Parts: sequence; structure tokens; C-alpha cells
Amino acid sequence: MSGYVPFGSPKKESSKFVRAFAVVLAIAIAAAVMYVSVGRNAELTMASAIQARSAQAMRTIPTLARNLATVSKSQPCNTMRSFPVSVFELPDLPWEKESLSPHMSPETIDYHYGKHHAAYVNKLNDLTKGTDKESKSLQALIASETGGIFNSAAQAYNHEFFWKCLSPAGGGAPTGAIADAITRDFGSFDAFKDAYDKAAVGHFGSGWVWLAKDSNGKLQIIDTHDADNPLTKGLTPILTTDVWEHAYYVDYRNARPDYIQDGWWNLVNWDFANANYAA
Repeated sequence: MSGYVPFGSPKKESSKFVRAFAVVLAIAIAAAVMYVSVGRNAELTMASAIQARSAQAMRTIPTLARNLATVSKSQPCNTMRSFPVSVFELPDLPWEKESLSPHMSPETIDYHYGKHHAAYVNKLNDLTKGTDKESKSLQALIASETGGIFNSAAQAYNHEFFWKCLSPAGGGAPTGAIADAITRDFGSFDAFKDAYDKAAVGHFGSGWVWLAKDSNGKLQIIDTHDADNPLTKGLTPILTTDVWEHAYYVDYRNARPDYIQDGWWNLVNWDFANANYAA
């Protein structure tokens, strides 16, 4: 749900607790001092005073607790709002940011994930705040919206998908059902890789390159501009490579071919591809 997390409690009632416990603590300290300075007889006298004052303080605590409960019940949660909670949240990365080195540096992750991806999520929250769109999924917003909301939702979705396409244990040739499907639809893995490279390197401007499947399970490579993705074309995403310049400029400068060869093919997560193909 949108909105805020209730935080805190009425300060006046809480301060009574603090004062009550402060009285008990002060009396205890005074007792210790008196015991050392005036001896056993004085200790017994002071102990009686402490017992009386402590009992008095303890008797007030249940009353204070009941009063606090009454105040809390009488005030709806939305009257004690603090610390806004985002409806759309930046998801955790599926791996440690250092684990993709040397193919993708922690600095790249800091900028790409911590700034660019986060900015799309924050913008989406700003654009949907207080509307019924807050309750919709990213996929639903991609299907129904245009303009800024579409761009923010699609980029949030695309980036979350992209991180899952990478793995510290990735790279190499595919195995399993996705390997069979690639051979069936492209002739061989090498032929598929060449076609994917051409699409990724040759894409003009900012965007994404995707391996996707149609409703019959046939694979195809498509490139999309800006925030667009296969969902808008009725296709199921299998893998994607981010070819926006911010995805690789820290590590590879403007050498997108090096990014594809080193930063993509050495990290591609075939287990994720297999899961998406089977879905």
C-alpha cells in the first residue's frame, strides 16, 4: 500500500514513563552513596525511603500504559505519519557489486544501479503518487501508459530484468532448452552470437537489445529504442543487453563492441534465460 509507516507515540505520555524511571534511578544512586557514607543504619533508613518511593513510581506505570493505549487507539494511524514509503522500490541486486569484476566494475554498478536505475524508480513514484496507478504493476503500467509514466515504468522494469541477465558464474555457451531453441531458430550458437552482436553494436543511440520469444516459442532478436521493450510487442523477454551509454562508459568509454564482447558475453546468465524460456 502507498502512504506512510506509522512511527512514534504521543510524546507527553512517553515522557511520563521517562520521568518515572528517572525517579527510580535517582533514588537508587542516592541509596548507594548514602550506604557508603553513613553506614549500615543509614542504609536501612534510606532503604525504607527507596522502597516507598519505588512502590509509588511503579504504581503509576500501569495507569500510564493504559492512558497511552487509549490515546493510541483514539488517533488513526494517518494522524501520526512520518517517513514516507515508496510504492515502487529499487530492488536489491541479485549479486554483490564487486562480483562482476573485471568485466563490469563496482563503479559502473554504483552509477548505473545506484543513480540511473534509482532515478527511474523515484520518478515513477513522483508521477503516480496519489493516483490509482500506485497499485499497478510495472507490466500493467507498460501496457496502459504513455509518456513519462511509461518511460519510468519501462526503464524500471528493463533495468531490473537486465541485472538478472548477469551473473558472476555466467558466460560461455548456453545449455538446456535455451541452447536447443537457439540452435533450432538461428542454426547454431555462433550464428546467434553474431546476429546478437550486430544488433547490439549497430543499434543507433540509446536503447536495448533483446532475445525474446513469440507465442509459439520461436526466438528472435530485437532492438528497442529508449525505454521500449518486447512487452509492448506481445513478446516474452528472455535476455537483454543495455546499450545506453551509461551502461558501459565508465569501464569501456565509447567502445560499445568491447563492452558487448567482454562485459556481456562473460556475464550472461543462461540459467535466467532458461527460466524465462520455460515460463
